[in-house]
Amino acid sequence: MNDRRIARLQEQIKQRLAEILQRDLGDPDLGFVTITRVELDSEFTQCRAFWSVLGDSRQRARSEGVLRRARGLCQRAVGKSLHTRTVPHLEFVFDEGIAGAIRVNTLLQELKEERENRPTPPPDAPAQ
Repeated sequence: MNDRRIARLQEQIKQRLAEILQRDLGDPDLGFVTITRVELDSEFTQCRAFWSVLGDSRQRARSEGVLRRARGLCQRAVGKSLHTRTVPHLEFVFDEGIAGAIRVNTLLQELKEERENRPTPPPDAPAQ
């Protein structure tokens, strides 16, 4: 399969999964989940949907359970919308990159606040 077709199908799967999570799943344990990207192998047999959730580790665990239970429903719905001969096996994977970026941003913000709150020495004081 050519790269353009795979990229198009990945985007189509990403959009369809976002719709399913937003409209079709009525589970209250599902947090504010975002599908960040989709990776489809060249044989069109495996599909990894990377996701992120707004909240703490408890919310992540609850959302992960909902996604694990809804995998089959999501896979069937994606298969109906793709119009392809085969349907890839869907796997939800937590996107660690987003969580890492949020952590770095938080650390940078804390450093900035610490520097702003540090007393400034008078201009004629000797450097230490």
